[in-house]
Amino acid sequence: MSESGKSLSAAAARTRAAITRLREFLSLPRLETWSSTLRTVSLNLLFLVAVIVVLPILVGQFRRDQVIVEPIGVPGVMADQGITPDVAASRLWDGLQDVVRASRTSKASIAAIPDSRKVEFSFPDSGFSIESLIFHIRRLFNAYETRIAGEFTCAEPGCAREGLRLRLRVIRDGVEIIDLPPLADTPERDYFANAASGVLAVLDPFVAIAASAEREPRRATILARRLIRSRHPDAHWAHNLVGNIRAAAGDHTGAMEEYRAALALEPGFLVAHANLADSLRLTGDRDGARREYATVARASPGHVSALVGFAEIALSENDVEGAVRHLLAAAESDPLSPRHLARAGQIEMEAGRREEGEHLLRRALEIDPGYLPAFAFLAAAHVADGDMEGAEPIYRDAADYAPDDSDAQAAHGRILFLLDRFDAALDRFQRAAALAPDDADYRLQAGRILQALGRHEEALAVLGEAMRLAPNRAEIHMALGDSYRDTGSKAEAIAAYRKFLELDQNSLMRPVAERFIALLSG
Repeated sequence: MSESGKSLSAAAARTRAAITRLREFLSLPRLETWSSTLRTVSLNLLFLVAVIVVLPILVGQFRRDQVIVEPIGVPGVMADQGITPDVAASRLWDGLQDVVRASRTSKASIAAIPDSRKVEFSFPDSGFSIESLIFHIRRLFNAYETRIAGEFTCAEPGCAREGLRLRLRVIRDGVEIIDLPPLADTPERDYFANAASGVLAVLDPFVAIAASAEREPRRATILARRLIRSRHPDAHWAHNLVGNIRAAAGDHTGAMEEYRAALALEPGFLVAHANLADSLRLTGDRDGARREYATVARASPGHVSALVGFAEIALSENDVEGAVRHLLAAAESDPLSPRHLARAGQIEMEAGRREEGEHLLRRALEIDPGYLPAFAFLAAAHVADGDMEGAEPIYRDAADYAPDDSDAQAAHGRILFLLDRFDAALDRFQRAAALAPDDADYRLQAGRILQALGRHEEALAVLGEAMRLAPNRAEIHMALGDSYRDTGSKAEAIAAYRKFLELDQNSLMRPVAERFIALLSG
């Protein structure tokens, strides 16, 4: 065979061998083997990714001391009124939020959630859930999840409200029992807030103490001292709280002792540094205050307390521009608070720069139209100038922003009355009276407006309501006398004017009342 024939024969043999190997490679058994291997690798990779994603969650959940509020048992009477076990648990949760807000502290407190609001994550068709895994890991390490359970009990078979009382159990590695007094006539929200205070006294005693500091400063001080003596982890917070109580009472020397004690326990405690700086500034030690504020600013650039402190120091040194500059920086760091812009506007107004001051005050009111310091300064400037038309929109915005604030409604009503816009003024005072049904003044003002509108029958009805609320208020009787006089009821007018004279011996209106009595008696 020729050389070319041999080459072709060898090439054909190699081709056949390659086809045979390809057939073997693509055979069903080999494809199944490769499919199984690929599936195994994919599942392993998926499991590895799941572990990488889930492990931090597991660690975070394991370390987090979340508090679960279980459904609270209620008698049928309460359930019929809509207070089901889940609703009662949610009300207790609301109470916890109320107490934490009342504490006015930046310290992180417990993270509580009603059991009904928990979101559980589980793998479909597997019966496996993250929550069950965390639960069993906690049990393995004796790190039990904190749970709050309890029930309302009745004092008698009818389960009257007066005898209902709540018993709570705080369950961790042990059980703490909290018994509350009977519900009686305590508002529901206050009752659950009291229950929450009892819970926090167990789980976060500092927050429970701080929540009562404004209302009961002496008791809060005693409890904070106990926390300090017990070497509680929050002892530095307790020192700071006692310092705040002393500062509020004007004892800045004692307050500074407490702040320094807090810093001795926790040198990096910025809250105590800022409070110490405030007390130093208020006692005239500007250099000491400046050093403390600088410490806070270095540790936390843009810290609002430090910026406000620098502003007040600058103002005490007659550096208006510096004070305003620091306050504007504070407003940038705390953009949802109108306080800093309002203070800067006040400083500008007092420095005689009215245009700049009004601009800043208006910016503050854009954030919170009902913010009293900004509202008062801006409105007062217009009123002082006799510019009631300029003041009216400011009062209107405040009233519209706080439709449930009777004082805001009445304040706008007074401005409208001075502008002779009686119908609009009457509407504001009627709203104020509806919001404050026990306030006689709003009804007196509404009655006077009705008199100005010539609607004396309506005025008499409204003034009669005011008199029932405040029978010894002389002005009401004077106003009643005016409406009786204008409706031709002479005897009733004379009696009302005489009652006015009896109740008010020093009024400048006495000669007027006496003259009307003389005219009506003639």
